[in-house]
Amino acid sequence: MQATVRRGCRVLLCVLLWPPAAASAQTVGGVRPELGGPRGHGALTAFRTTFDVAGLAGADADEQFDWEADLRIDVDLFDVGIVRGNLLAGFETVVGSQLRDVDPNQTNYVTDVSVFVRLPRGELGATFHHVSRHLADRADRGSVSWNMVGVSYGERLRFGPVRVDAGVRGMGTVERAGVDYAGQFEWWGAAEWPLHRRAAIVAAAEGVVAPVDRAQYGRGARRGGQITGGVRIPTGVGAVDLLAAWESRIDADPFARDSRRWLRLGLRLTAPAP
Repeated sequence: MQATVRRGCRVLLCVLLWPPAAASAQTVGGVRPELGGPRGHGALTAFRTTFDVAGLAGADADEQFDWEADLRIDVDLFDVGIVRGNLLAGFETVVGSQLRDVDPNQTNYVTDVSVFVRLPRGELGATFHHVSRHLADRADRGSVSWNMVGVSYGERLRFGPVRVDAGVRGMGTVERAGVDYAGQFEWWGAAEWPLHRRAAIVAAAEGVVAPVDRAQYGRGARRGGQITGGVRIPTGVGAVDLLAAWESRIDADPFARDSRRWLRLGLRLTAPAP
């Protein structure tokens, strides 16, 4: 038992201290389908929803970036045992205080259409990834969007009571407007360690590198990531997570083209429980 606990501690420490590449958990990196559950057969075999709301703090969290809210819907459209088809839709709102006390200033949309093949260990996936970014209550400054295609691999592991999800994804850009991203390469790891039937420790780390077309804006590859830790409280229909995170986000403003770093303190609602 002691060996299992020590092994679980090492896993959590690795996830917590695994350094991220240096910006986003949202529009560039970070939004991806969950690993699949047990094999099924039929249509609409899984439906997962996640809602995050977080306050942002730090020197880079100015009046443009006070709060961030993110809703994701993750649906398995079909499952035939070895293969499953997935649709992920994400909607993010950034709230500041520039024009009024509560000032939603941008919205970001993410859509992924994926096919996953279950292997003896883990899942291999192929994905079409779309992102569209829009200012709110501001003058139109042009279109910001991009489409990518790529592959991913993810696996769910257990070390005694500790569950670990980890994976990688690489994509290349096939269409873009208002951005210079030539591709996107991501890694992630997340762990859950139950302490009691009513509480668990959760931790996660992720990083993203976005190669760019240097001729467009005269800059090099963008790097970002996030480290998160907190407590998960299971409920009758899902889970409530109380989270603290450090994030470095690529191009937080769609037109400023700089990285922002901040602390995040927030709440996550998930149904069903992860």
